[in-house]
Amino acid sequence: MRGRPRGGDAIDAAVDERDAVGFVAVPRGPDPTSRYLTGRDFDADLVFVRVAGETHLRVPSTVEPPSLPVASVRVDDRPPGKAAAAVLAEHAASEGTVLAPQMIPHDAALHLEAAGYDLASTAAVEDARAVKDDDERDAIEAAQRAATRGVGRAAAILSAATVEAADDRDGGRVGDDRDDDGEAVLSWDGAPLSTERLRRQVNATLAAEGVGSAGATTVRAGTRGDGNEPVELRPGEPVVVSVGPRGPTGYRGALARTFVVDPDGGWERRAHVACDAARKVSLVEADPGDDAGFLGSELRAETAAFGFSMADKVTRDVGGGIGLAAREDPPLGGDRELVAGNVLRVRSAVTHPDHGRVELTDVLVVGEDGPRLLGDAPTGLDPSRW
Repeated sequence: MRGRPRGGDAIDAAVDERDAVGFVAVPRGPDPTSRYLTGRDFDADLVFVRVAGETHLRVPSTVEPPSLPVASVRVDDRPPGKAAAAVLAEHAASEGTVLAPQMIPHDAALHLEAAGYDLASTAAVEDARAVKDDDERDAIEAAQRAATRGVGRAAAILSAATVEAADDRDGGRVGDDRDDDGEAVLSWDGAPLSTERLRRQVNATLAAEGVGSAGATTVRAGTRGDGNEPVELRPGEPVVVSVGPRGPTGYRGALARTFVVDPDGGWERRAHVACDAARKVSLVEADPGDDAGFLGSELRAETAAFGFSMADKVTRDVGGGIGLAAREDPPLGGDRELVAGNVLRVRSAVTHPDHGRVELTDVLVVGEDGPRLLGDAPTGLDPSRW
């Protein structure tokens, strides 16, 4: 699960612009920042120092020093701030301005300041991560292809499921295919089909595709629960299958689809039309130079235009950047400008206490020639048409 180091050019430009001594980051544990900056994961705190266009890493003795294309990698069990100050003094200067992420650990900041350095925050790494290169986009697209197959597995199972009504079993007696409320349920492979059974099948497909579920696979049924508690699936209710797989180099995908078995054509169909229309808006309002916050507001407005209001819980979380983390810059809010290379998780959803939830989530690339959805996952409610 190795990638390649990134972000050096952006950090160097920020250091030069601010006339700083260097840059220090202290990612803690399996932080996506450490993977971005070094190309690999670390299970322990990492001290990352960039000075004079070179990268120096310091790791605790609990970690075997990795072989990486950097200027130096050494074991150092001193507090991270002291280790970073020693690198700065050796390779740059013993005082001056040092750039760091806004969220640098407090103890590291105190040690750097005690050593004579003035800390100044920079968003250089976050801004660099927001713009994906070709390799990053390819990795996200691969994760998205796996996501499509995972959700497709759920569609195939739902398509093959049968509706078991109480009167159809055991001479009218209530059997195992009726849930605790006495309602008919879906049955598959000889047993009632639950959200947990479906989730496990999806995750098995993701694993076969070479990606991890990242703990992000959820199956939500109708109005019962929030996707965390297993329930048996019923005909006529919307079933939301959502995945967020992580590929071998750490890059994420995101896909959600809503299915209904034996629908009655009611609320869920109107909600689905609204969500699909909002999804299409993203292909119009996501050009370079467009406002990310405006795209977010348009997604909500288009959903609401079909007769839904915030009382219907039109989702406020319409997405944002995606990459090594499920949530990255740019957010679909505020006044950030979209640029070519942004990769966005785009979500439209409506939730109603009496009907359940309908959701569509996709991944979109902002390109010089306009936006492009990654993957070709169908959007319909009918699982048999996947």
